[in-house]
Amino acid sequence: MKNRFIVDNRITNEFVENYTKTTYRIIGKNKHTAIKPCHWLEQRLMTGRDNRNCYKDVFGIKSHRCLQNTPSLPFCNHQCVFCWRDIETGSLGSEFNVEPDDPKDIVGEMFRHHQDIIQNHLPLRRYLDNYEIMIDILYYMLLNGEGSHNLDSLMNKIHVSKTKIVRAINLLKNQNFVKPRNQGLTGFELDDDIQCCIDSREEIEVLINRALTTPDEIMQAHSEAMIPNHAAISLDGEPLLYPKMSELVQEFKNRNMTTFIVTNGTLPDKIKDLNPLPSQLYITLPAPNEQIYKQVCRPMIKNGWKKLNESLELLNSLSCRSLIRLTAIKNLNIDETYIENYTNIIKKANPNFFEIKGFTLQAKALSIKDRLKSDKEPHYYFPDYEFLEDFAVKFEEISGFPIIYKNQVSRDFLFAVNWDKDKDPKITKL
Repeated sequence: MKNRFIVDNRITNEFVENYTKTTYRIIGKNKHTAIKPCHWLEQRLMTGRDNRNCYKDVFGIKSHRCLQNTPSLPFCNHQCVFCWRDIETGSLGSEFNVEPDDPKDIVGEMFRHHQDIIQNHLPLRRYLDNYEIMIDILYYMLLNGEGSHNLDSLMNKIHVSKTKIVRAINLLKNQNFVKPRNQGLTGFELDDDIQCCIDSREEIEVLINRALTTPDEIMQAHSEAMIPNHAAISLDGEPLLYPKMSELVQEFKNRNMTTFIVTNGTLPDKIKDLNPLPSQLYITLPAPNEQIYKQVCRPMIKNGWKKLNESLELLNSLSCRSLIRLTAIKNLNIDETYIENYTNIIKKANPNFFEIKGFTLQAKALSIKDRLKSDKEPHYYFPDYEFLEDFAVKFEEISGFPIIYKNQVSRDFLFAVNWDKDKDPKITKL
């Protein structure tokens, strides 16, 4: 039987199956497009509240209505050491070398698969059950007085699976309703204020409703999630390698969606040709100079640093909003001695915003040691929030660009450059 997933003998059945085992959905006739709901989309579905959005909330983007996608999954001209996606995708080519699917078709498929994920893989029933399980856990712990409760005991007493207990406990822990009993995080106990001041299941429900969520909010978020209003063209690969990017942006625009494109900046001619432009264009600035750029990005093209700088020089002439992002790697591309270099690059490009975001040490990024051929362990390169905050404050002092937003969970710092620091950065038009 012919393997229906093979495309030009490059995008193989094994490739598609490996991705599909995760929460990716690879779509389109030629299998170069994918969507993937992010962690924050599910977090928003759990409670329906704004405090469960990702850092893009500063721009007015709600995580449960965000369609994270890429039209160029298998292709990238960088092999960045910080990339948490599958580095093998880049090995499929630094050029887009399959027949591109039609933008209208793939946007339609994105919506179909997104709605299937929301209905069947992140179903409403799961989060309504989670609401009840949280109340059950707190009530059980209240009735059983002070002391430690582990996952197994809670599972046996509440009579639900350990997966459901873990989901509920994590949310309660994040809200500080329960706290770890020991360093191994195998035991939990009720917060002292709840233990001393709450007397009944009804009072627990009122507490959950006030501080965390209600069934109505969960149902509303789930309903809204069915119709995304933002497309984050950033999931994997280098999106501007897709030859029909302008048409793709237009298709999203036709659905009244805002769009972000995140590019590595090595395709300045593609940026020049974008029409329409996205709502906001991100360019990754991975280094203060060419030497570190080559070490961080391991480019598979010639003159990558030169092309990146050509793209940065275009920003001031574009009619869309723009942002330069520094993906920060401790002991590699972020150091106080580099602040002047970064400042000069940013002043020359004059984007609306500059962002420092710590790289994520998960999935394939755990291989950073091997990618750098280093004898240092991965955490040597991981910048925690306190480290980044210290650097961001120094950057603010030296560059003169004010910090206008911080997100501790995402380890993200946003600076105003060509933007009034007192003006709301939320996007108000497509």
